[in-house]
Amino acid sequence: MPQKIKLPENLLIASPLPSGKSGYTWTFASLLGHMLRLAQQMFGARDHSYTILGIEFTAKDHPNLWHPRNGKDIIIQLTQRCLEQPQRACFQMSHEVVHLLSPTGRKQTNVLDEGLASYFSIYYMTHVIGNPNWRYNIASYDAAMTLVKVLLEIDPDAVKTLRAEQPTIPLIGEELILKHYPQVTQPVAAALAAQFER
Repeated sequence: MPQKIKLPENLLIASPLPSGKSGYTWTFASLLGHMLRLAQQMFGARDHSYTILGIEFTAKDHPNLWHPRNGKDIIIQLTQRCLEQPQRACFQMSHEVVHLLSPTGRKQTNVLDEGLASYFSIYYMTHVIGNPNWRYNIASYDAAMTLVKVLLEIDPDAVKTLRAEQPTIPLIGEELILKHYPQVTQPVAAALAAQFER
C-alpha cells in the first residue's frame, strides 16, 4: 500500500518542511513525479520517447494532455479550479498521468486507456490522499473503469503483461486481451478495446 500524503493548501509554492525535517511541501511538480512512479509500478514503464514538460492550467472545463507543435512533448492541462483546490488537482492529475505512460499524440483512445486512468485516479485519491469520496460525474468513465476492474481482478499485473507484447495501451486490442485472459470473455475484451466515447 502506498504512503499517504498530506496536501498543503497551495501546490504552487514549495515551502520548507518544519524544523528538523529536510525537504519541501508537496507541489504540482513533486506530485506529478510521485504519481508517475506509482503508475509505472502498477502498469509498467512509460514511453521515454515523449518528454513531459509539466503542468499548466486551462479555461476549458476538463483536463487533458496537450502536445505542443504536435511533437513528442506533452503538457498536462488542469482546470483553473485546481489552482485553489489541491484535491481536485490530484484527482485530475492522477487521471492524466496514466495517459503519460503510452501516449499516441492523438485525442482518440480506447476504453482500456480511459478506464485505467479512471481506476488509477480513484485508487490514488483513496489510498494516497485518503479521500475515497471522489467520483466521476460522466457515466462513460465509470463504465470504462468497471470494465478495467474485471481485468485487474483476474490479474492485478494484467496491464504489464499486455504491455510486454503491445506497449501502447490505446493499441491493445481484443485479440491480445483474450490471448492472455480468455476468462475476461469476448464481450468484455471487445468493450475494453473499443474506442472510448466521452
